Amino acid sequence: MDKVRIRREMLKRRKELPPHERETLSRAIREKVALRPEFKEARRVAFYHPFSGEVDLMPLAREALEEGKVPLFPRVEGKELVFCSVRGEKDLEPGYMGIREPTTPPLIQDDIDLFLVPAVAYDLEGYRLGMGGGFYDRVLSRKGRWQTALGVAFEFQVIEVLPRDWWDRQVDLVITESRMLTPTTIWHLKRRKR
Repeated sequence: MDKVRIRREMLKRRKELPPHERETLSRAIREKVALRPEFKEARRVAFYHPFSGEVDLMPLAREALEEGKVPLFPRVEGKELVFCSVRGEKDLEPGYMGIREPTTPPLIQDDIDLFLVPAVAYDLEGYRLGMGGGFYDRVLSRKGRWQTALGVAFEFQVIEVLPRDWWDRQVDLVITESRMLTPTTIWHLKRRKR
């Protein structure tokens, strides 16, 4: 399947997810993220405001703020995402495509410890399919070795292999409500298929 068809199918499935089920699955994902050492040790964490049925991490962002972490949210500036510190919903207003974005000044991307990355779909190697603008691919292409990108998605959004272009980037691990895909897990899955 090509990217357009996968995107259309996944967005349809995501929008058809009943709200109570989306919240139950999102809660399970939030709990797994909160237990990860990358999250526990991170001081500055890049979240996102859920859009079009994405995994909802907003309660985790509120908890992170209460724990003394610095939650950051993306804002579209031209063809780039910049990440800004947010102290609450009051710092967010509708922006690009109606997504709530911060009104606060941006931080330098190098100062971010952990990126929580949404997607329309992920594959078993951590490659992602986004909405088509390439915003997160550009962010991930500039990510430092000491920074972690953790993908979050519902289990049905994970497929074996996504079509890839040269600009597509991987995340370091993917968390769904039922499993976590790390480079080690991926290696074992590939060996099992031989």
